[in-house]
Amino acid sequence: MIEVNQPRDGLAASTGRPVDPEHPGPSGEQRAQLAQELAALDDVVGFDPAGALRQARVLQERAEALNDHEATVSALLWQAEASQRDGEPAPAASLINHVRDAFSPLSDEHTVRSAWLMSRVHTDLGDRPTALENVMDAVAAFTEEVPRRLRTRVLIKVGDLLDELGAREDSLIWYSRAEELATGDGRMHMLVVNNRAYGALEAGEGEEALHEAQTLMTLSTRYQRPLNADALDTVARIHLLRGDAQAAAKTAQQAVDAAQQLETKVADALPEYLLTLAVAQRELGSPEVAGETLKRARELCGPDAYARTKARILEEESEVQAALGDYKAAFETHKAFYAADQELLSQQREAQARARQTIFETITAREEAARYREEARRDPLTGLHNRLFVEERLPALVLDQVTAPGRLSVALLDLDHFKSVNDTFSHEVGDEVLRIVARLLEEAADRPGTGSFAARLGGEELLLILVTDDRAEAHRIVDGLRAAVEHYAWSTITPGRIVTLSGGMSFAVAGDTRSTLLARADSQLYAAKSAGRNRICAETG
Repeated sequence: MIEVNQPRDGLAASTGRPVDPEHPGPSGEQRAQLAQELAALDDVVGFDPAGALRQARVLQERAEALNDHEATVSALLWQAEASQRDGEPAPAASLINHVRDAFSPLSDEHTVRSAWLMSRVHTDLGDRPTALENVMDAVAAFTEEVPRRLRTRVLIKVGDLLDELGAREDSLIWYSRAEELATGDGRMHMLVVNNRAYGALEAGEGEEALHEAQTLMTLSTRYQRPLNADALDTVARIHLLRGDAQAAAKTAQQAVDAAQQLETKVADALPEYLLTLAVAQRELGSPEVAGETLKRARELCGPDAYARTKARILEEESEVQAALGDYKAAFETHKAFYAADQELLSQQREAQARARQTIFETITAREEAARYREEARRDPLTGLHNRLFVEERLPALVLDQVTAPGRLSVALLDLDHFKSVNDTFSHEVGDEVLRIVARLLEEAADRPGTGSFAARLGGEELLLILVTDDRAEAHRIVDGLRAAVEHYAWSTITPGRIVTLSGGMSFAVAGDTRSTLLARADSQLYAAKSAGRNRICAETG
């Protein structure tokens, strides 16, 4: 059993952080050196988790001595990953929970990393729906602060889990997102393609698996990186699918040999590699050798873990026993495999149901978040965009016009004598007038693909942002809106009275900002009101 560092006496009970007033914190040089050594564990933990664990403990002690809280958390999470990779999910989970409890709130990077690690732990325990929930939590915490390689690993994990839970099409979307991030990073790029190839194999898509294997070879040459154990096993299984047992056996043996030297996909990787090797050995006519290989694979699984792998080992053992002529043993082993497979099938159905619920809840939460964001940027009375949207969107449009001055125009609009409409007819009628004018305003702003939009700034103050081919076109649109308001059939809403509006227009030029553009439009609006209202004044020059 791997020994895991527990909270030390020097950690505060409430936060888990070192309390030492004599040490105000690490120097910049010390912090950078410690961060560099922690980052280097990424190159160790995959092939030597026990060594990574020892080094992470040493780095934890240094971080605590320096009162470097972020480095302490990082060291603890490296210990958790080392434990998980060495087949010890329980101490890994304990460490992750300790970090979450003692060091909250975590940085964005550590929030993502802890959720990703907990997803790996639940995968090892066979609980893929919970693993999916955790990795989706990691995705939700993405920011630019989170290292690109970590984000790539998270996206790969989503793809893996969706694939294993039967959502193949969805998994391919996530793998594609991972590949976009991974391109240029040979290690991660090859990992994405390998896992995608593995999924194609599991789905029985031979041609797709072969295509992915060829891509792996191409990437190996491009990045000058040899295939790791995971990739070698994938290629070996593709050889089996194509009926080339000789090539499969050779490649599978390479995977087994490399398993303790290069990064693996999951904690039960070596038994899986041995299983591939055993199948190849049996197909080559060496069932006795295959039996010994399976025995080793079964022993590595242990009594309580990797039910899926053990069921596959049982299936292959029955094939080996039949090849040896021991049909009675083969029959009994096949019965054991059938029972294990049915149990797995039942668990898988339950897991898929939970996964679908998780996916649904995640999508629903994302949609609700988007809906709430949109609602926060809409005026509830008219449905137009509000001031918050204008403050967010207009600066970007102004910047876009640097290379094409004059195409962006701003029209500040004001309903003429609107207070008297409320006083004469009621506020309910006034609200209806605003809704009608808002519809006309949206029609004027309806220029798909240009970025044009309409907004209500408050009261009867309205805004029309236009991106047009030239200033004359923008002026025609705004004056057309003015005429549409004037000639609307107001008699059924405000009998005996028409509604009009006044407007002021400015046009973006080099050096403009949101404020300067709006200020000039406001000056033109004042000029329109001073000239008698129901008109549009635009700046010239």
